[in-house]
Amino acid sequence: MTFENSDLKLVIPSDGAMYESTLEFMANVGLSVERESKRRYIATIPNLSGITVLLLRSADITSTLEDGSADLGLLGEDRYQELRQEDLPTAVILGNLNYGNCSLTIGVPNSWSDVDSIADLAEVAIEFREKGLSMRVATKSPRLTEKFLLSHGISYFSLVRLSGTLELAPEMGFADIIADITSTGTTMRENQLKTIQGGIIIESEACLVGNKTQLASDPVKLRISQELVQIITSYFKNQMTDVDVRYNL
Repeated sequence: MTFENSDLKLVIPSDGAMYESTLEFMANVGLSVERESKRRYIATIPNLSGITVLLLRSADITSTLEDGSADLGLLGEDRYQELRQEDLPTAVILGNLNYGNCSLTIGVPNSWSDVDSIADLAEVAIEFREKGLSMRVATKSPRLTEKFLLSHGISYFSLVRLSGTLELAPEMGFADIIADITSTGTTMRENQLKTIQGGIIIESEACLVGNKTQLASDPVKLRISQELVQIITSYFKNQMTDVDVRYNL
């Protein structure tokens, strides 16, 4: 398996549930990814020449696109929106790809029986402030969480950045509430946490992100990326399902 440096580089997740679901998605649209082995992090798409597929940790995909090491990427939109830099030339090309569905959601202890909405949470934050305290919010997504809370008039809080087991944070005393990714809410419920009305920070699905500058400056890469986008959009059309075209190449 050989690759050309001039190939369009498509980066996909190498870890977690997004790895398997991305491979399944690519196979469904007719763009199956082939790897020589599970230890090989470079792959091809036999049905579309001129593409090198790179497999990276989901957390590294956004920066890889931004620094120009890759041209296109498939990842969860929550990860992209959390990690993207505002002044760099990346954009969501296709959104809502109908896999990797999850939401970044506020979770509060069940013992907070009078907190059922985001408005109630705002009142709790004020009560913390009046006591000279700051409501502590444990999260892996500080950027999105801070923006969401501020947009709902909640300014008295502090962020606690944890990389895992967020659901334990309130019980262990590390934080008062959490903001975490959930698909079903089961893990929160099993850890004596509840969701609240208006507490969804972002609904997320997989999306296709591109480096606009690189694609626009290379006619070959632009043509291949347009072909890839056409194949994906045609698949959704055949399924009689809409795909969210955000940026026209």
